[in-house]
Amino acid sequence: MRFNLQRLRYERLSRKISQEKIADALGITRATYHKKENGIIKISVEEFSVILTILNIPHSEAGIFFERIVPERELTKY
Repeated sequence: MRFNLQRLRYERLSRKISQEKIADALGITRATYHKKENGIIKISVEEFSVILTILNIPHSEAGIFFERIVPERELTKY
């Protein structure tokens, strides 16, 4: 499984929530959050939980941010 950072950005922008608002809630600078949203710094589970709350996304729907990675050799088996 891989975390989809593009989906995170899409969900934030579609709700008109700034990086600064999320950074403030996480207790970090906007620049640090920018690095997290762009994959330079990893997002912790605790941070992800806060982000879900800010985005008003139920924790039960957190799966929308993950994509399954299937090796090419597995796709051609069937």
